[in-house]
Amino acid sequence: MANTTPNTLPTWPPSSLTVQQIGHLAHLATDYALANGIVYRPLPPPASSSPSSSSSSTDAPAPTPPYDSVIHAPFSLVPSPFPRPLFDYAQSLQPTYDVLYASLASSPDFLKRVVGGSVSKVDSFQASLWKIYQHLQNPDRRSRQRLGLGLFRSDYLLHRPDDDEDGKEGRASELQLKQVEFNTISASFGALCTKVAALHRHVARNSAGYFGAHDGKLAELDRLPENEALDVLSSGLAAAHKAYLEQRGLAPAAADAAKAPLPLSPVVLFVVQEHERNAFDQRWIEDSLTTTHGIPVLRQTFTQLQTSAMLEGADRRLHVVPSYGGEAIEVSVVYFRAGYGPGDYPTQSEWELRERLESSYAIKCPTVALQLAGAKKVQQVLSEPQCTESILLDAAKTGGRAVSKDEVERVRQSYTDLYPLDASALGQEAYRLARAQPHRFVMKPQREGGGNNVYRHDIPPALDEMERLDAQGLVTPSTAGSIDGGGGGEGEAVKRREGYILMSLIQPPPGIGNWLVKASSASSVSPGAAVLAHDVVSELGVYGSILYRDHDDEGAEGKIEVRHHRSGGFLLRTKARESDEGGVAVGFSVIDSPVLL
Repeated sequence: MANTTPNTLPTWPPSSLTVQQIGHLAHLATDYALANGIVYRPLPPPASSSPSSSSSSTDAPAPTPPYDSVIHAPFSLVPSPFPRPLFDYAQSLQPTYDVLYASLASSPDFLKRVVGGSVSKVDSFQASLWKIYQHLQNPDRRSRQRLGLGLFRSDYLLHRPDDDEDGKEGRASELQLKQVEFNTISASFGALCTKVAALHRHVARNSAGYFGAHDGKLAELDRLPENEALDVLSSGLAAAHKAYLEQRGLAPAAADAAKAPLPLSPVVLFVVQEHERNAFDQRWIEDSLTTTHGIPVLRQTFTQLQTSAMLEGADRRLHVVPSYGGEAIEVSVVYFRAGYGPGDYPTQSEWELRERLESSYAIKCPTVALQLAGAKKVQQVLSEPQCTESILLDAAKTGGRAVSKDEVERVRQSYTDLYPLDASALGQEAYRLARAQPHRFVMKPQREGGGNNVYRHDIPPALDEMERLDAQGLVTPSTAGSIDGGGGGEGEAVKRREGYILMSLIQPPPGIGNWLVKASSASSVSPGAAVLAHDVVSELGVYGSILYRDHDDEGAEGKIEVRHHRSGGFLLRTKARESDEGGVAVGFSVIDSPVLL
């Protein structure tokens, strides 16, 4: 499948809809969202400004989201146009990307070179993960569990490159699809995006195809694809749970599990954040595990697990005491919906807990190695000549899956221009470009969760500040907050900018708008309005699940054995072009779905 398509996206949204029709659609869609669990917990109430509160202790806890009410998640009123060939192209890439990253997580030498190098020396978060990984390479400490589970999402943007570099003639090439990032931990919104796709199909069916908008194409349901993202994620967790039961010689749930009480043990453990507003995206996965697969689920935070999690036996089986009390319950799979950013590790105790979980016999989703493989530096290194080829063209590293040179080339076509910011010749050229043409680039750290990138003309001042700190000889961030208080590779002069990569900005096509529907304030008596954003950008994510056995304990670099593999489903996030970041949970975008054209 090609990664280009003619630049034929229509002007959007359809202009034929009247104000009355838009209002009707917003009511219909909002009711569907609330009735079908497309919901968040509301924002916490603002801190009281009353006189009585001013005299209260400054140590009072911060307000938390209410647990007894919900608001609908933000969504688009109509699906956004997306070229069918590029949608299919993104879907076709996912199986190859899945085995690629599973192999990287099973490649100690690669991880040592890429993450254990400059990245772990200037980035405290990566340094701490790296120290856990290194510490558990000791045969006496490492987990005896050789299976790992990846629940991935690969994110893309449409790209319209200029034929003439200066843009003076205004020519434009065909649309392309370019990868933004590859998520290896807490790939969220699989459940809510499944339901938003169903929302758009429901509204289309109950409004004569959005009142015949866009020449009736919105009434053609084959243009509004059904979404299997929720099934992709839950089936991966179920496969890992089943594999664990087989390892332990335990019987799986009966075929009619939905009609019988669930066994108390073993359970799939969801590691979640405190006061999670996006809990219902997780709860739908939990519901799928319990009702479809007969698998019980336990949810706990890092704070709870510090006292409830224990290791038993020579193989260090993980047991957790539930919050409601009773005996400790054996854990089959640890599913991290927390732990992807520094905020989840405020003290040394959280890092010690992460190592305890990693050393256990439970199957981890992801392992620390797989989380390290998701670093932006890895994405940049894969774009270097022959790096991707050295993995995908070796059948031992793809679980025996034959990957052709054409498939590898299609993966490469999804890469945008990526550069290191190190002392290499390419890194020096990237530094020059970042200084001379910052409007062309984004500078990315090794972070997830949104809000961390440095865009365009903010790049030179950020470089200035890094160089000021380098010149002062101040300790790098990796000397504070890592698992043992030390950085990775003391005594080596590493510049702070080496913890970043430089990425050429992807240029989405203009002329696309949409109505964005966000929940009204708690005090409002009317539903939230559909607000027209005249210029939006849509980011497409594709999901994959892979259960694999590594062989790095045998010295077989990158060799994997695939036990379960499924890809499919999609997340479309749409945001106003003025917003560079795109995280739904942090309020920058809405959940969307495509109308394929």
